[in-house]
Amino acid sequence: MRLFGRKKKEPAIQEFSYDIFGGFTIRKVPTGYEIVWRSPNLTTLNVNSEPAIDEVVEIKREGDTIQVLTTECKLRVIRKDGETKAYISKL
Repeated sequence: MRLFGRKKKEPAIQEFSYDIFGGFTIRKVPTGYEIVWRSPNLTTLNVNSEPAIDEVVEIKREGDTIQVLTTECKLRVIRKDGETKAYISKL
């Protein structure tokens, strides 16, 4: 017997897309990876695994930090089954 109606269903897959100009930083944190950029305000996004970076995107690795040097990138974020993954490609 239900008291409060139907259970809300969340979409199985959610996808977001960001165009980033001027480069950005990816840092390893205890919960996964943190992506930080300015657009014009400081924007932070957390993902579960290391982002998949396209081969044509220039990067510089220093320890647990990845600096994306390409100035025009597309960041796709996909949430599926509680996991958040990121894909980075050149615009």
